Amino acid sequence: MKQNQQSIIVAVDSMTLVWGMRRKGDPDKVKHAKYLFQGLNKQKAQIIVPSIVVAEFVTPLATTKQREEMIIRLQKRFLLAPFDANDAAIAAELWNDGKKSREMKQSGARVRLKADAMIVATAYGHGAQVFYTDDDDCFNMAQKIMRARKLPTISTYLWPDMEQAGEDAAASKTDGNEQLQD
Repeated sequence: MKQNQQSIIVAVDSMTLVWGMRRKGDPDKVKHAKYLFQGLNKQKAQIIVPSIVVAEFVTPLATTKQREEMIIRLQKRFLLAPFDANDAAIAAELWNDGKKSREMKQSGARVRLKADAMIVATAYGHGAQVFYTDDDDCFNMAQKIMRARKLPTISTYLWPDMEQAGEDAAASKTDGNEQLQD
């Protein structure tokens, strides 16, 4: 008997999209973002890309034609969610809360806070259950209204939950000055 399984709905921020789609930037971040997207595809997750993320993603492209073609490619793979009036109300709450917890005197702080609030609000407003970001400020903001996750780690263990146990056991066998006996 087939069960009716609903796929998980997730959203990603700009850098997660850059690392996962363009595969540019820090090689470790690229590897982890690629792993994330592969896992989400395997789970048949619905991936929301807020329109603000789309704008940030296509901005570096040189021509209007390149930007239009990229948006079409993104639309085929993701749900591109517009920023609407409901999202604006959520973003306003996040903005007001974010002003209290961020250093607002830094150059560009207001712009980053506004973009983060709009991105997180759009994701939440369109049904995202989980928000993936490696940006600490955006993570903390998203965590206030939904589950927030960093990029996944890639375990070399057969059972990833055993990773910590393996590290603990190895640390207890030697203090760095002893040799392990066979």
